[in-house]
Amino acid sequence: MRRSLAALVLVAGLLVACGGQQATSALPGAPAATGDAPVAGATPGPSANPAPTPTVKQLAAAYLKAVTAYNKATAKAWAAREKLPQTLTYSKRLAKALATAHLVFIRAVEKIPWYGDYKALARRVLTCHNQEYVADRSAMTAKTWADLNYDGERADKAAEKGQAASNELRIALGLPPVPIK
Repeated sequence: MRRSLAALVLVAGLLVACGGQQATSALPGAPAATGDAPVAGATPGPSANPAPTPTVKQLAAAYLKAVTAYNKATAKAWAAREKLPQTLTYSKRLAKALATAHLVFIRAVEKIPWYGDYKALARRVLTCHNQEYVADRSAMTAKTWADLNYDGERADKAAEKGQAASNELRIALGLPPVPIK
C-alpha cells in the first residue's frame, strides 16, 4: 500500500513538474502525420519584464511568514489534542491537522522565488517537511496504535532533520537559529 502511494505521489510530482504537458511521439524535424496540424513552439521567449530578484531580506521575510503560519497551526493542533481523550480517533485527527499544516507550509515555501544557495537550502527544508507530511498522512489512516506510533516516529525523525535544515537556511538568510528540541 505504501509503495503504491509513493508511486502515485511520484507520478503526480512528475506531472506537476512537467506542467501537465503531454509529449508527442513525432521526432523533431519529422514530417507531421496526415491530419496533424503543426504545433507552435511550446517554449515562450524571455519575458520583456523579468521579475526582479528578491533581496535576502525579502526572502527572509517570506520564509518567516510561512514558518509563523506553520508554527501557529501546529501549536493550535497540539493544544486542541491536549484537551481531548487519548484515543486513536483523536490522535488520527491530530495527524490530519499536522499534515495539513505541513502541506500549507510546503506550498508557501515553494512560492518563494529562491535562487543560488538559498534555493538548495530551501529544498532541504522542503524535503524534510514532505517526509513529515507523508508520515502524518499515513498516521491519519492508522488502524492500530502500533501503526500510528510507527508513523509518528517517522515524522519525528524527519522533524529533527527538518529543524537542522531550517537552521541552516535561517543562518544563511541572516536570521537567528532556533534551538533544536
